[in-house]
Amino acid sequence: MEPPSKPQSALFQVYLRLRPPPVPNSLYPTLTTPERFVTVEESNEGAPTHITLNPPNDNRRRAVEKFAFTEVFEEEASQLDIFHGTGVIPLVEGVLAANGGDGRDGLLATLGVTGSGKSHTILGSRSQRGLTQLALDLLFRSISDNILDPSTIYSLHASVAASDPSEAQVLSSQGFLDIIYGDQSCASRATSRAATPMRVHNPFHIPGSFPRSSHSPREKSFYPILPRLSSRAGSPKSQGLARPLTPPEPHRAQAPERC
Repeated sequence: MEPPSKPQSALFQVYLRLRPPPVPNSLYPTLTTPERFVTVEESNEGAPTHITLNPPNDNRRRAVEKFAFTEVFEEEASQLDIFHGTGVIPLVEGVLAANGGDGRDGLLATLGVTGSGKSHTILGSRSQRGLTQLALDLLFRSISDNILDPSTIYSLHASVAASDPSEAQVLSSQGFLDIIYGDQSCASRATSRAATPMRVHNPFHIPGSFPRSSHSPREKSFYPILPRLSSRAGSPKSQGLARPLTPPEPHRAQAPERC
């Protein structure tokens, strides 16, 4: 079986990392180590790319199978070996468009059964950082010369909001919550057609929803206040109740009086 080719048009690469065998548990010292059934095929051109599965000798024995990958990392491979060998560096460079032009999207994912080491590969441990930390370190080191001074954060927000207000408006988290659940009197006044220039409305806000009650304390709350239904604003007895509408009585025609 020939090694898999690496065409430039390939959408993704598939790598295999073998997990080291579990350390014998002190609670089960007599537990024997299971027989190894994975054989990594040696390659004359560099890193191994094939494995052979030899099922154990039992009643459910299956045929010997062989699988090909972009590269196979054996049990002794470190996190740095995985980081450099799986092409994370060119993946980050493609996102940043290091060679000019437009950047492209990149995806790094781990697949495997429970306990196969996916979290260790991505998140790492106290002694070895994972691919996420290594990729973020590379990312911020690459853009360190282009990061703006923190004092310009407000002008940056204004420029982004003014560039195309129909798509996005950069707000802080506190400002977002104030618009959603804050004082609605400002929002109701802003919906007037006489206001110029036109304000960019928040896509998450429905005009007239969740009005603030006139009898509730004017304190900030992240929970919406339901409106009260009242037929007469000045009647204290009718607060919170809607008076049913009664149809008008039909007009009765009267006979003309005789002279």
